[in-house]
Amino acid sequence: MDERRSEIEGHLGATDTQYIENSIAIDGPTASGKSVIGRQLSLRLGIPFCDTGLMYRAATLSVLQARIPPDNSLKVIEWLRNMNLDLHWDTPDTPVILLDSIPVNDKLRKPEIENMVSLIAKLPEVRSMLVARQRLVASREAVIMVGRDIGRVVLPEAKTKIFLDASIEVRAARRHADQIEAGQSMTVQQVQEATSHRDQADDTGKRSIRPEQAADDATVIFTDDSSEREVLAQCLGLYAK
Repeated sequence: MDERRSEIEGHLGATDTQYIENSIAIDGPTASGKSVIGRQLSLRLGIPFCDTGLMYRAATLSVLQARIPPDNSLKVIEWLRNMNLDLHWDTPDTPVILLDSIPVNDKLRKPEIENMVSLIAKLPEVRSMLVARQRLVASREAVIMVGRDIGRVVLPEAKTKIFLDASIEVRAARRHADQIEAGQSMTVQQVQEATSHRDQADDTGKRSIRPEQAADDATVIFTDDSSEREVLAQCLGLYAK
């Protein structure tokens, strides 16, 4: 882990862990409820919410805008080394993703981003660059950060670590409801297949998408039979400790 930390911090320099220790790290597979619970915690605690998945989507957007083939890893890595990516908050629960100081949130949910983000995110060099940026964000102020490897790699110093999990059926149903609300017309079966494909793409052995991959000191919460209010209450209780 020390070698990995040195590699990560070599991109942007060492970070102050004072705020990182007071951050909340939330891991879990796609559609496990990380963003929903993270935003609710943000509203209750007044701590900025940071969805690292949006940062990977922004990196993917940058690559596509530059017309670089996503499967050309060398050119992707070279391009992203100079990417100007940052976040700010107008309200704690809504991170504004900035590429070259321009907000890009409205572009990050497009199908072409959805289809390519795993290809970009699986590159170790890209993960190291974005982890360094994520640590930099958390070193400026405490955050509620959600993603795939937050507790183990990004914010291992955080005192509150949570891993949210749910069955593939429940996760697909949640994702389908979100897509219906967004005006998309996929069936539940199609969404479940897409979610399973995303799990396979994310399961590199280095990202926390299964409970056994969670940080040793993380609390695992299985959300199938729990309401959002119950999960939120459990997470607030963990933070209060």
